[in-house]
Amino acid sequence: MASRNTTNRSDRARLPVTALGGVVVVLMGVAGVLTLGVRPAEARVLPRTSPGVITPVYDADAPDPDVIRVGSTYYAYTTGSALKNIPVLMSTDLQTWSPVGDSLPTLPLWSEWGRTWSPGVVSLNGQYVMFYATEVAGTGQQCISTATSSIPTGPFIDSSLAPLICQTSMGGSIDPQPFVDVNGTLYLYWKSNAGLSSAPASIWAALLSPDGLSLASSPRSVLSQDQPWESTVEGPDMIDASGSYVLFYSGGAWNSPGYGVGYAVCAGPFGPCTKPKGAPILHSDTARLGPGGQSLFQDPSGNWWMAYHAWDGPVSDYSYSGGAFRSLWIAPVTFSGATPTVEAGQSPEGYHLFATDGGVFTFGAARFAGSMGATALRAPVVGGVSDPATGGYWEVGGDGGVFAFDAPFEGSMGGRALDAPVVGMAPTSDGRGYWLVGADGGIFAFGDAGYFGSMGARHLDAPVVGMAPTSDGHGYWLVGADGGIFAFGDAPFEGSMGGRALDAPVGGMAAMPQGGGYWLVGADGGIFAFGDAPFYGSMGGHRISRPVVGMVAGPGSGGYWLIASDGGVFSYGDAAYLGSMGAIRLAAPVVGGSTP
Repeated sequence: MASRNTTNRSDRARLPVTALGGVVVVLMGVAGVLTLGVRPAEARVLPRTSPGVITPVYDADAPDPDVIRVGSTYYAYTTGSALKNIPVLMSTDLQTWSPVGDSLPTLPLWSEWGRTWSPGVVSLNGQYVMFYATEVAGTGQQCISTATSSIPTGPFIDSSLAPLICQTSMGGSIDPQPFVDVNGTLYLYWKSNAGLSSAPASIWAALLSPDGLSLASSPRSVLSQDQPWESTVEGPDMIDASGSYVLFYSGGAWNSPGYGVGYAVCAGPFGPCTKPKGAPILHSDTARLGPGGQSLFQDPSGNWWMAYHAWDGPVSDYSYSGGAFRSLWIAPVTFSGATPTVEAGQSPEGYHLFATDGGVFTFGAARFAGSMGATALRAPVVGGVSDPATGGYWEVGGDGGVFAFDAPFEGSMGGRALDAPVVGMAPTSDGRGYWLVGADGGIFAFGDAGYFGSMGARHLDAPVVGMAPTSDGHGYWLVGADGGIFAFGDAPFEGSMGGRALDAPVGGMAAMPQGGGYWLVGADGGIFAFGDAPFYGSMGGHRISRPVVGMVAGPGSGGYWLIASDGGVFSYGDAAYLGSMGAIRLAAPVVGGSTP
């Protein structure tokens, strides 16, 4: 979904419309014979140069793509950009895309010029029908209209006198997407609430007339936002995956790294629909941020693909004001029954757990590179972090001693007099440096880690228990046991629990991997989310065997893990549960965890 400026820029009166099932509809009633629109890709070639190297297929603005195939040529229609209402791109191999022009150069008189979003195109009876969202002039409402063309590049013509769908009482209607069932029945899916209403967003469906230009049934709600990661649900795309109805959708805030793609399995085109995963299946990583606006299509062999947009990483401002944009990406999708897997080249998940005796426990893709377990230590280990460059890790003792395993040793405070014990550490994004933090808020920087200030020698209401760096490494946050936050460098202060009554002391924090917010975790497993950091759930109010001592953000910021002192792991959002040391006797308590 594109940014939605609701400023009215016209005083033209709204045209009369007809009500159907609570939706504002214009019935155009043009007769036509339905033919199935084919939306496949041609070659199963991964759009990346090698495994783990991830790149967009069109590195320019192309939000909310909808891809169709006509013969051997592929067309991608996108949200308005670069002074075009509905730009269209063309490709013959899915990897090299060229702009063709504006497929919808003229808007109807009731529409505001330049305010067009999220097209969906289908081939019907020898012509192409485009569904798109646009702003009703003088109202700021986003509503859905249709346009037709005899060729895929357009120009598409919209001669309507009013919107096809406009749920004004629900904040508008956007993100239309057609679906042709296996029996030839034509449906339209869309989202209510373009941001003008405080009501939760919903995905709707209705039958279309054979020509696609009018509704043939009352709209029915098929999906609503009910997951912690979904600040909204939008961009619906229904498919029939070998007899299973699977509804893909985007969720979260479009201008944040927490945006992602989820799915629901539906009993039929009108549902009911359930969300088996309860988390996004495609989320941010270091190469692409806020993926969404997905379009599913098949190749002639029946293989599925997903086109989607994402902000190119790294991004500090998820808007167009700073020159950032959402580029076009394509990934294969496989199915096991109704369960999809997006083969987008994202790094496999894993985590390390660290114990006070220096023991290290690895799960998932995290690898074991050694430990200080069974070695005499001058001070107990108080934390550890993974090296993002090598997959190795460091451990740090309360005396500031650092132990490196397949990670560069850049120095330590071991053997030096400290005003307060060290309580944790954090790595730089390139793995060439790290910070140590003391209980008094003192900071020690090593390697390429920059020093941006500290709370050393200042009065604290509670001891510092942890820290987290910003995504660009030019700042960091410190957190106290009372939930107080101290921000340094370019780390923005997004709020804290300082001065508030807590059920349990804060034991640590984690930052969104791509910036924009942070979480605090209490010893009781309670989670406090600030900035753009989404709340995915917590153990607060639940009985736990041992206190939570830390948390780890998932690689895509779509979830997190909580770590208990007995090695128990609690996973939320799309952070996969990969195992734990809970219920296993340990020689020493766990003090925290980290992900490669």
